[in-house]
Amino acid sequence: MHDNFQHTKGALAALFCAVMGMAGMAQGPTLIEPVEVVEGSPSDTVMVAEWLVTNATENPMTLYVERNVVQVVDEMNLPYLPGNPGAYERFCWGGTCYPYGAGESALPLALSLNPMDTTGINAFGAEDWLISDYYPNGVSGVTALEYCFKATQQGVPDVCHTVLFCAGVEAGGCVLSVEEEQPIGFAPLSPNPVVGRSVMSYFAPDGGRMLILDLTGREVKSVVVAPGRGMVWIDGMEFAPGVYLHAFESKGQIVQSRKFSVSR
Repeated sequence: MHDNFQHTKGALAALFCAVMGMAGMAQGPTLIEPVEVVEGSPSDTVMVAEWLVTNATENPMTLYVERNVVQVVDEMNLPYLPGNPGAYERFCWGGTCYPYGAGESALPLALSLNPMDTTGINAFGAEDWLISDYYPNGVSGVTALEYCFKATQQGVPDVCHTVLFCAGVEAGGCVLSVEEEQPIGFAPLSPNPVVGRSVMSYFAPDGGRMLILDLTGREVKSVVVAPGRGMVWIDGMEFAPGVYLHAFESKGQIVQSRKFSVSR
């Protein structure tokens, strides 16, 4: 585990007062000094971003984390397979480090924070920070990972934060890329048929939705796609074996659709 953060009581007190001063507004978790950019070399063993999370409200809060991929390098080992080439990542939350490529923390290990508290309690004791580990594995480029902190209690808004991991990037190049010449839509799903989890990259400057439809056109699932370039996963365990369509909807229009199948 990485070294703990050092924060003064005065700084936390000031933060609490600022957040609580927003009277009448529902409050989500508060991130303390979240890291925005981590720069390094493709030869680095690991690049790390970490920050504390606190509950600066008057009500208890139980948090889990969702990791979203906003942008990836040209060779990314996702879904993660041991020994495959490409950069890869993992995150730790509430004292638990999740498997490489995991997109969400486990609900039974969600972190419970009392009001005005930065000391979370779960099965492993007091842990109250997010650790994001990025392994360049010899690959240059910019990977953007978004972490959304979500409460199990209703009415608590999500709080999301994006970190740029820049390996071997020239000065001024550590930014999200927007490739206007790239066609809008999804790359082919791989692997297909879906057995377990499959992934497809996308480019969507204005965002949109990925729709999964059965062959009658009935919507089975909808996934919101963030603007820019990223990846979306399909978990075959969510669907009965058979043939489906995945379609990309942007600005209310279907701009692409492809068949895929799910097998056991």
